Amino acid sequence: MIYMQIIVYYIRKFYLIRMTIKKMNVKLRIVFLGFMLISGAMVVMPGMVYSQQTTLQQQLQQKQQELLLLQQELQKQKQQQIEDQNTIRVNGTGDPCAQTGNYLTTFNCGKVDNGTRHFTLVAQENVAVNITDEGQQFLAWAYNASIPGPTLRMAEGDNVEVTVINNGTNQLPHSLHMHSIHQGEMDGVTGLGGAIQPGQSFTYKFVAEPAGVYPYHCHVTPISDHINRGLFGAMIIDPKEGREPMPEMVMVMNGYDLDYEQEGITEIPSINKSNPFKFISNEGEERGNEIYTVNGYAFGYMKHPIHLDLDETYRIYLVNVLEFDLVNSFHVHGMMFKYTPSGTEGSAPFVTDIVTLGQGDRGILEMTATQPGHFMFHAHQDEFTQLGWMAMFAVK
Repeated sequence: MIYMQIIVYYIRKFYLIRMTIKKMNVKLRIVFLGFMLISGAMVVMPGMVYSQQTTLQQQLQQKQQELLLLQQELQKQKQQQIEDQNTIRVNGTGDPCAQTGNYLTTFNCGKVDNGTRHFTLVAQENVAVNITDEGQQFLAWAYNASIPGPTLRMAEGDNVEVTVINNGTNQLPHSLHMHSIHQGEMDGVTGLGGAIQPGQSFTYKFVAEPAGVYPYHCHVTPISDHINRGLFGAMIIDPKEGREPMPEMVMVMNGYDLDYEQEGITEIPSINKSNPFKFISNEGEERGNEIYTVNGYAFGYMKHPIHLDLDETYRIYLVNVLEFDLVNSFHVHGMMFKYTPSGTEGSAPFVTDIVTLGQGDRGILEMTATQPGHFMFHAHQDEFTQLGWMAMFAVK
């Protein structure tokens, strides 16, 4: 634009300049033309400099804006990487025995030898286990130093042997009771398998049936304390024909009663000998839990959400072993799931977003996330959620 103004200016003045030059002699013409060239340069150069400065400033502003957008994108990608690193991924490998190092997706299929599937569980007392991110620890009684214990997985019809070793440093007897079909001497209640003494072991033998998901736990009195301390886990029996392959998870719901001084045998009231119609109460303060979790760790999947792929179907084996509360529940936001109670033959599946389970109850969930975003899943008792049983799915 400034060049056009200069050109117009000189066109207007051209005629007068031309007439003036004609009236001059040769020397004056040379001096005059030199003066005009210098004057023109003095007019044109500042305009060119100004134009170049303006263009450079505009280019600089554009580059600064591009740099800002790039920095924002890099920050967004960095934040996404942090979120992805904190997200627990569930892989659909098709191998039910794949070991991932994460309790949520790790299934222990034992070792097969001469047609028999072998498992080993070591019961140990006073194992320090982290149960929250805030540093709380729990002196657990646990199978294989884990709360919950390993998820035992087998197929319907398998010959199974589970050897339980009661660590020699323990003070109490322990056992293993599995919810499924087996002989009485393998039930973990009576006989040698009903009270394995410290330093001793017992091998439970059975044929795996029927297909489904089950809890297992210690059955030595007081049972509530042995379970509440951590001697429990999940057992999965796959049907002979297998299940439809899909990414799978196991979730065991539990709680922690931290008031050890209230532990003891639960008994019916004693009879008043002078009056058999009156009873003497033996009950102390009611037992209760201070922390509630899924898979033993409070808010674990809230701070480390479980990643779900959009439109992918996932299977969850859900088990409730919560003591000192009548019921527990599982509710998921933003989606529905097909629920098969116990996962056993004849259990009719239904579609819902919440299930309520008593102690020892269980089932199999199958769900597909059709909407992206973060979706909470938790117990539908607000007290439980505020005390640890709250988690998150991250759907992408």
